[in-house]
Amino acid sequence: MSFVHATDSFAQKVEISIDAQNQTVEKVLKEIEKQSGFGFFFNNKHVNLKRVVSVSVDKSNIFKVLDEIFEGTDVKYSVLDKKIILSTEMTSKQQQAVKISGKVVDVNGEPVIGASIVEKGTTNGTVTNLQGDFSLSVSSDKAVIEISYIGYQPQELKVIAGKPLNVTMKEDAQALEEVVVVGYGSQKKVNVIGSIAAVDSKKLESRTAPSVSNMLTGQLSGVTITQSSGNPGQDQGTIRVRGVGSFGATPDPLVLVDGLPGSLNDLNPADIESISILKDASSAAIYGSRAANGVVLVKTKGGQKGKVTVSYNGYVGFNQATELPEMCDSWEYAELYNKAMGKEVYSAEEIQKYKDGSDPYNYPNEHYLDKLLGNKGLQTGHELTVNGGNDKTQYMVSFGYVKQNGLMEHNHYDRYNGRVNLTTELAKNLTLTTRLGGVVSKRSEPSTPGGMDSAGFKAFSSNALRFPGLWATKLEDGSYGLGPKVLGTPLAWLDSGSFYDENFDKFRSNVELAFTPVKGLTLKAIGGYNYTGQQIRHYRSAMEITGGKKLGPSSLSDTMYKTVYKTFQALADYNVKFSKNDLSVLVGYTWEDESQRTVGGSRLNFPSDEVPYLNAGGADGQTNSGGGYDWAIMSVFGRLTYNYDQRYLFETTMRYDGSSRFPTDNKFGFFPSVAVGWRLSEEQFFKEAESLSFIDNLKLKASYGILGNNNIGNYPYQSTYALGKAMNYVFGGVYTQGAAVTTYVDPTLKWEKTRTTDVGIETAFWNNKLTFNAAYFYRKTTDILYKPSASYSSIFGLGLSQVNTGSLENKGWEFEIGHQNKIGEFSYHVNGNFSIIKNKVISLGVGDVEQKSGMIGNGSDLFLGYPMNMFYGYKTDGVFLTDDEVKEWHDQSKIAPNSKAGDLRYVDISGDGKVDESDKTYLGSKIPQYTFGLGLGAEYKGFDFNILLQGVAKVKGRLTNYAGYAFFQEGNIQKWQAEETWTNNQSNRYPKYPRLEVMSNAGSNNTLGSDFWILDASYLKVRNIQLGYTLPKRITQKFGSSNLRFYISLDNPFSISGYRKGWDPEINTDGSYYPILSTYTFGLTLKF
Repeated sequence: MSFVHATDSFAQKVEISIDAQNQTVEKVLKEIEKQSGFGFFFNNKHVNLKRVVSVSVDKSNIFKVLDEIFEGTDVKYSVLDKKIILSTEMTSKQQQAVKISGKVVDVNGEPVIGASIVEKGTTNGTVTNLQGDFSLSVSSDKAVIEISYIGYQPQELKVIAGKPLNVTMKEDAQALEEVVVVGYGSQKKVNVIGSIAAVDSKKLESRTAPSVSNMLTGQLSGVTITQSSGNPGQDQGTIRVRGVGSFGATPDPLVLVDGLPGSLNDLNPADIESISILKDASSAAIYGSRAANGVVLVKTKGGQKGKVTVSYNGYVGFNQATELPEMCDSWEYAELYNKAMGKEVYSAEEIQKYKDGSDPYNYPNEHYLDKLLGNKGLQTGHELTVNGGNDKTQYMVSFGYVKQNGLMEHNHYDRYNGRVNLTTELAKNLTLTTRLGGVVSKRSEPSTPGGMDSAGFKAFSSNALRFPGLWATKLEDGSYGLGPKVLGTPLAWLDSGSFYDENFDKFRSNVELAFTPVKGLTLKAIGGYNYTGQQIRHYRSAMEITGGKKLGPSSLSDTMYKTVYKTFQALADYNVKFSKNDLSVLVGYTWEDESQRTVGGSRLNFPSDEVPYLNAGGADGQTNSGGGYDWAIMSVFGRLTYNYDQRYLFETTMRYDGSSRFPTDNKFGFFPSVAVGWRLSEEQFFKEAESLSFIDNLKLKASYGILGNNNIGNYPYQSTYALGKAMNYVFGGVYTQGAAVTTYVDPTLKWEKTRTTDVGIETAFWNNKLTFNAAYFYRKTTDILYKPSASYSSIFGLGLSQVNTGSLENKGWEFEIGHQNKIGEFSYHVNGNFSIIKNKVISLGVGDVEQKSGMIGNGSDLFLGYPMNMFYGYKTDGVFLTDDEVKEWHDQSKIAPNSKAGDLRYVDISGDGKVDESDKTYLGSKIPQYTFGLGLGAEYKGFDFNILLQGVAKVKGRLTNYAGYAFFQEGNIQKWQAEETWTNNQSNRYPKYPRLEVMSNAGSNNTLGSDFWILDASYLKVRNIQLGYTLPKRITQKFGSSNLRFYISLDNPFSISGYRKGWDPEINTDGSYYPILSTYTFGLTLKF
């Protein structure tokens, strides 16, 4: 036995303690790897791993241990850095077939020491020496060599007999250091001080949702995404970053796709490389006046050097409603209606006919909601990507198609995506990057015939809830039934030919020219152009129902929008390293301009549903319209980032914005931020402490900054004139058209400002197998752009437009935990996040009105000291069990006159012996205080499994009108209402539903805003389950594929909540709604 080594200084220092009696060589080697950190390379055909040995050493160096293990054998070993290559004389003799040699260097020509050189499919290998050289005998001249080294991209090379293999290895940025996209650039994650939540393409691959916003649900701390509709093309989630930041201006975050404003829901998921959400001031202040509610940065994939690769992902499946309320049968409705009315409206004979189905045309048992929304819709998607390039040019070309069929007939969404990303090196220091993207989409849904008060799909769902199943959709003669209001039924309307179509044509482009005149300095000029064309066509037919009655008149409205966005950006980015100092300076200028033009028209009385075009309509009642807007913003900004020895971190950002949306004196706003960080894990005392060696990263950070919000209308500070009959007047005996100012506008409007404080900690343990991050934030928004309540009109004599008034705070905690590990061929990961967000109104300014309850606010959903979007109303204490109890209860006649047994008992909070508006109070918030998500995944021998759970807690909801109340407007009744209602013979003080009564549009004493109707909207949802299998490469390579994976995916398959039966807790509705969908798909991914 003998050994040779290129460098053994580290090996000499490693001490091994082993007491292995009668153990196999394999087990002993594994123990050495565990204690020393060395890795063994050998051919198990030539090294007997099953040989039993006994070794007993205490704090011996690795050479002595190996000597003892292989004493008396022909095994020899070589040691290089932390790699040990085992071989035998037999190995050398058998591998004389082809001997190869070569050199491995990096992009700078420096030798890569210790790179692994392995014959593919075997354990036959070696490592490079101090000069980067290697030699190896392989089995044949057809062998393939695998070259790998930590921090570099692995390579494969075919053996060429007699020719040296010279290899240049390129750094693998992801392996070396995870990089996070930040404003106008990227940074190493370990050095980022701001609070940034990020997902990469791998986390999106486990979802098949057409809307990218819904893919993010549950995966990001501090980010709440709520989906309130499942309507194809309108099922996107609403994103809120660290609470709701304003009750005046729109609280949506700024979304930038490759640096230009865009929409998450227009994107092909396969095009996305990463998504970063900037949550605090230090990360978002670089975007100044539009960053108060967070910034979402989307980076699309670029081309890569190397051979052309073609990737395809396709899936097909179906969707269905997650929940649907169960409605009573027609005969049950008739019985309960009699009970609610207290008299016989439907005779026993009629009820029996409904029940036995003997006359289905005159006494049917229709279930409109089930037939309308209880169906399944097809969903399919196809994504094709071509990627490749050489040293000069890299490209990525993609195509995507999504089709969603809804639950109703004539309800579907089609979207086509195309993208070309191209990077070209024009000269040694000059690079041109072009990104072009296009989207064509069409969304269609049925509409109601003419003559009805409501239109669109919401009219279908609300009336399907409202109409009891007493009316047949079609009669025996094939004509459509009259329905309850002589308007037909929702199922009949589907055949009316009425429709609502929305078409989009979008083109997105930006061109970036990057010049590096000297090392470390990059100058960029970026031009962007976005075009959006939109057309909305809404046709309502003159449908005929039984008896020759015609609904109508028919009508068509046709509106077109053209929106053009242009931008120019100039950036200078300088990075320099000296000694232990790392400095980066970014300065930039941006100019943005957007304009929109609108033209539309409408006509009535079309001769046929086959020609729904404006020129076919009658001239009487025709209208035309037009409009437009323009806005612009100009900005200068800068960022300085510094770290010393990767330990002490500092960053400051400044942006100066000028916007056309504000008056001259307030057009410009200044938005600064500052952040500091300390990586304790890089301190020498930390590294030398053995008790802390399990900690890989420990970083403390803090930031403060000011952000702005200009998400308001255009030119709100300018007065407008209203036209109409009320403004007309007689002048000189002639009736003349007039105009008048009816609204007071504030000529001193200025930006909303949000001051944000953030402190946090980031940690990683045991070679990054476990990570834990926590952050506390406080956001205070002032000068909120708010329109006070109408009560001020009587004071000023004019309506009030938006004014800077009021303030709001959001504060809370965010926690993230992650764990990943690999045990043999089994690998798994766990990622969880939990957020606590508390929202509170501090002031409404001129809207601070003291209500009769003593609370200060707008009398609806905004009150000082409470969350915005709150429920405000009465407390209740069950129902009256007898009429006599009404007399004994405090007087509630002012709000609920003529109360009787089964009615709600309203609580006298003020204690004055009566119940009135002074007894209203806070009943809960629509904004969840707790949000959480948990992702689990595992891989084993080609199989992979992922599951994502998401939930919210301490949040309230309410169902009103047809969704919440039985017999509302003489409407239908749900099963749970029938089963849970109070009855005269009940002694139940706290039923889930009060006594039954037939209500008008105004409701009843029992439907006043009260805690009786406020529901716990907390939930835990399984957002996604996916199971996949990847075929072994030995199979896929036979037909030229490098990867083939099959998968099944379930979205929204299951949830737990205490909400009303049949209703999804994410939905607060009066009945005009589209249920959220569960989706079940089968798909495959293929790569060549």
